Amino acid sequence: MRNLTLFFALLFATLSSFGQELNIPLPKSKYGLPVVNDVKIYQQIVRANPDNELVDLKKHIPGARFEVKYATADNLIGRPLYPAAEAFMRKPAALALKKAHKALKKQGLGLMFHDGYRPYEVTVIFYETIKDTTFVADPHKGSRHNRGMAIDLTLFDLKTGKELSMPSGYDETTPRSFHSYMEADSASLAHREILKNAMVAAGFEIYPWEWWHYDFKGWETCYTYDIWHAEIRKANRD
Repeated sequence: MRNLTLFFALLFATLSSFGQELNIPLPKSKYGLPVVNDVKIYQQIVRANPDNELVDLKKHIPGARFEVKYATADNLIGRPLYPAAEAFMRKPAALALKKAHKALKKQGLGLMFHDGYRPYEVTVIFYETIKDTTFVADPHKGSRHNRGMAIDLTLFDLKTGKELSMPSGYDETTPRSFHSYMEADSASLAHREILKNAMVAAGFEIYPWEWWHYDFKGWETCYTYDIWHAEIRKANRD
């Protein structure tokens, strides 16, 4: 997959990040989108604005569960795409998730994460395999996941550890995944609503076609990243 970087051509792009403009040399993907795919550039934009940091959710949200589907074959592509079960988010989104998890804990529930930050390279793989932008992002625009501002998640019972039922399975590409779908059993509909209420209260917005996907407000102004999780962890330490 790393061969994808051969398609990048350097150019200078001025991007805005929460009102702070930085002149940084960014490469363009073969779909014409400027991306941050160099660790040194990532460190530069984090120094300029610490909110640009992608943080490890396992360290920031104790008690949450991590069932990262793209480290397994249990996903819409049908094969592992991540070398390890990693879940990162941009710092403000991670703090908001921590708030949602804390609120749900009062109801005896916790958050189970299926995916967070996603390297842009994986979005390209999705698009070139599925080619349906209802369920996968258009690589000309990039995914909110690529910005560390989208999360795929569900709920589990803190006492039993059991995952709660939902109207569809994760990554299911049918109308049962839509927020507007109302023909599921009452318990599954109630669980979807509990998740929605907690996430919206924490500053997230629904994605109408996937009950599990939530976007943190302000994602439009964020950088698109194409750096793997292990590289980000090392860059954060450095």
